Amino acid sequence: MPKLLEIKLIPMVAHLMASLKSAALLLPFLIHAPEYYGDIFKINRIGPEILETDPEVLKNLSYDPPGQDLLSNEQNREAWQTFVKTYETPVRKVQDWYNSITDKESADAAADSFNKDVLPILKKLTGRAADMKKQALSIPASPEMQKFIFLRISQLQGRLLIIFLPMQNEEKVSAETCYRGSTKLFEIILGLTSPSMIDISNFIESQNESQESFEAVFKEPWSSAPQP
Repeated sequence: MPKLLEIKLIPMVAHLMASLKSAALLLPFLIHAPEYYGDIFKINRIGPEILETDPEVLKNLSYDPPGQDLLSNEQNREAWQTFVKTYETPVRKVQDWYNSITDKESADAAADSFNKDVLPILKKLTGRAADMKKQALSIPASPEMQKFIFLRISQLQGRLLIIFLPMQNEEKVSAETCYRGSTKLFEIILGLTSPSMIDISNFIESQNESQESFEAVFKEPWSSAPQP
């Protein structure tokens, strides 16, 4: 590794690992928070003990929809459709993008499609809890549905963090890494002057938030009126 890159990465890696620790602290809250939004939260029937021991499972999850108590309201149904179209489906495409990287050729293709298929959703989900709450409040729905959507957005952030934090922690190109020998993908994720590297770093930085701060934002008043 070039010395300049090594010097730049050492403090960054330390900070990124702290971000992952913060994300791990949020998982129990996101899993065990039915009292906050009035619906039983299930993730493919995966228990918290599995998530804690194998965070890789987050990369391919699909979440159950809200309960009928929330979806019985027409406005809430429209809000859920908006959430799926705006957040859930794009994040699933990002997961498909990551899972497609199996060799140098596919890694090169992933590099070529990064700006189109990955960067828009990464930028949309870059932000701390207060920013994500504003996005949830912008969707017309009942306060309970907005809370549900807010938590689900936070879970989607966690899925992206589990993908991109390890990718930015790679320090060299080898056949064993997610880059699969692709210099193009390496430059996107770790290039010293790469705008994409900066965007990924900004996303990871925005996830460095304590559970207490997250809960404080959640417990602040909610309004069913759309926010600007």
